[in-house]
Amino acid sequence: MRILVVDDHEYTREGILRILSDNFETSKIACGGSYEEAMEHAHSGKWDIIILDINLPGKSGLEVIRSIRAIDKDVPILILSMVPISQYIRRVIEAGATGYLTKGEPAEELLKAVRMLVRGMKYFSPDVQQELPSLIDESVERPKHEVLSNRELAVLKGIAEGKSVKEIASQYQLTTSTVHSYRKRIITKLHFKSHLDLVRYALKNEIVR
Repeated sequence: MRILVVDDHEYTREGILRILSDNFETSKIACGGSYEEAMEHAHSGKWDIIILDINLPGKSGLEVIRSIRAIDKDVPILILSMVPISQYIRRVIEAGATGYLTKGEPAEELLKAVRMLVRGMKYFSPDVQQELPSLIDESVERPKHEVLSNRELAVLKGIAEGKSVKEIASQYQLTTSTVHSYRKRIITKLHFKSHLDLVRYALKNEIVR
């Protein structure tokens, strides 16, 4: 079995690698820490499963999913992340992910997810499953930020985390003027009056913890 692990934190990658190596001894496991490395590995051959963090430097995990799907429309993609699930679960499913597991889950859940996905099944951890009914039920009121694009949501998250415009621009390889434009768009789309309203909303809706 060929497994690709993409996470920008070396400690996390090593932990995942150790769990997988101990339980899938004959597997070939490769690791990457950025969008560029993920794409390099994705182009290098056929993978049985890709384990992907939603937050990567340069591009979001959502963009990585779409890029991978352009190369291989069938490979199982398991999102493994600390991002609050209610903010991203709809987007990762629409982008093409076949599983979602939060990093707080025990190792047994990761192994269960891998086994299910390589058999052609989908896997969502118990806390993610609680969110799924609301994705199906169109009568459920959607949060305001669902009108935002993926990049606008990423900028909103960065602002709420206290990052400067320059830091956000560097993270996503944008100009500072582009980040300012995104911020103005977010404020307009969500009908906010100030930057502070934006931060309060992000905290209240757990776009950041």
